[in-house]
Amino acid sequence: MAEFFPSQPDEIWPEGATRASNEPELVLRRCLETALADKPWLVIQNLLVQAPDRVGCREIDFLVVDPERGMIVIEVKGGDYRYTAEHGWYRQVDDEKRIDKAGAVKQCHSAMYHLVKFISTKIFHDPSRPPYLHGWLVALVDAEVQQKSLAPEAQGHVIDAKHCRDPIRLAADIEDLFAALQLNFSNVTCGEDSCMGRIAREILLPTMKTRFAVRDEIRNAQIVESEMMRPVRLIMDAAHDMDRLLVRGYPGTGKTYASLYRASRDLAAGRRTLMLCFNVPLAASLTAQLGARPVRANTAPEEIRARQCVSARIYALAELAARNAEPSIVLPPTESGQDYYDALLDALEKSARAGMFGKFDSIVVDEGQDFSPAMLRALDALAGDCTRIAFLHDPNQALYVSATDEELQRRYGQPLVLRENLRNSATITRFLCSLDPVRFGDLATPPSVRAGQPVVVIEYAHGDTVGQLAAIERIIRHLVDAEGVRHEDIAILSPFTFARSALAGIDSIAGIPLVSVEAAAKRAPDDAPCLRYDTLHRFKGLEAPVVILHDVSGSGKNVAFEAILTACSRAQHALYVLRSSNYAGSTPLPVQGELPL
Repeated sequence: MAEFFPSQPDEIWPEGATRASNEPELVLRRCLETALADKPWLVIQNLLVQAPDRVGCREIDFLVVDPERGMIVIEVKGGDYRYTAEHGWYRQVDDEKRIDKAGAVKQCHSAMYHLVKFISTKIFHDPSRPPYLHGWLVALVDAEVQQKSLAPEAQGHVIDAKHCRDPIRLAADIEDLFAALQLNFSNVTCGEDSCMGRIAREILLPTMKTRFAVRDEIRNAQIVESEMMRPVRLIMDAAHDMDRLLVRGYPGTGKTYASLYRASRDLAAGRRTLMLCFNVPLAASLTAQLGARPVRANTAPEEIRARQCVSARIYALAELAARNAEPSIVLPPTESGQDYYDALLDALEKSARAGMFGKFDSIVVDEGQDFSPAMLRALDALAGDCTRIAFLHDPNQALYVSATDEELQRRYGQPLVLRENLRNSATITRFLCSLDPVRFGDLATPPSVRAGQPVVVIEYAHGDTVGQLAAIERIIRHLVDAEGVRHEDIAILSPFTFARSALAGIDSIAGIPLVSVEAAAKRAPDDAPCLRYDTLHRFKGLEAPVVILHDVSGSGKNVAFEAILTACSRAQHALYVLRSSNYAGSTPLPVQGELPL
């Protein structure tokens, strides 16, 4: 039978919908599978085609390829899409006819010639005279149409619901079109000597996308996120009565969602709740999602005591404690040394025991894998006689000194384990598992998770900053210009600080301002769009639809397994890794995929 790409079709389910929004395509796909059961052909669904001489792309709903003759482009229209001689092509919305000035025929024509022109750049033929048959069909899976009512050039090219849903008629329509094309283009070589099979194998399948674009994956994921997180809610609901709760989760399994869910339920029940984490951007995100006010070093302790919800980075709370301690505390002069941070945690522990922050009824810790024993002691002091503590962590992403599993279990009991990756696409999850197959042997991808874009790993010559910047710009131009991805959906991460990265001294890429994640969060809604950058360490606990990880070089701690895993698992739908030729880390990062055109 015909071979279909992808082998399983994607489905888009808008929130509250009773059927997939791309149901018309799914209907025709099922009928094509039956109609072409005895054909050794190829059928490519959702083929994205970019014209060589312009920005933007066309999506071909179905491309039917007969390796011995040529190809037929099929544009699918369903639901309220109609045609009459009086109105032309239109959508019927309630009592209103919304005229489609371009029309399905013109749209289908455009997609076909985009594809022909693209192929011509690969095998160097005259795009006006391709050496293969090429035709088009418009499929109206939910409407009926009278062929005589169509414009003469469209007659024989539009198939209505009676034919779309009847495999015998559908097969006959496709065969009739191929036969007509063969009569009209008698100079085209058909049969075993046709070039179409080679074009399909060497050009179409290897180089062109047969999945939804990154933009479409992002939009769909945002719609269905609540439904995707249902398993996490069920687990947290079952564990809600557990006052001491330890949750261990693999990357992308919903730990942050679970921590917010626990905190929100406790707040709704009237419990005074403290939400703690380790890094600045995550603290800002958690604070915003809980509707809380930021905790800063100059925040008055009495203001903290008056808050029902306190959300903070543990060191921010410690700085506040040190500034307001009585008697006053003299901190070491170097703000980056370990002695300085030890003094902060000591001040936090003493001030918490003295009641500086008031009594908490519930404490939730997110991304707890970087909580050291000293932080746990400070946490004990903040808890006081509060026994309701939820501690969520992933030891695989521990980048700093952290408490042992034994110590955590002694405090909070046996862990609940989250194993289903709900953040990353299936392709990214497989890539994460390949970083350490033993450690990630039971990380699961539920059937509802999308296949996603292939992970791309590119090698650059060590020290070639210009080459890295060119690759990053190429990726961004493709995502923004060709696929319509929003600027804010792209995160550019490095194992190193900005001053030590390839981006040092760069303030924009592809004409788009480059702004740190923290600064981007403070921008006004009407500010110009920007690209976000940060270190992988500061981006812990956050996520982005697209992640570009660059500067992966050497074999130091910044590119160790935990660091690479942390950075790569931030990507929801598309991941690009730029690694140096001198990369010598223990984590396998074989070159794979290609940079976009």
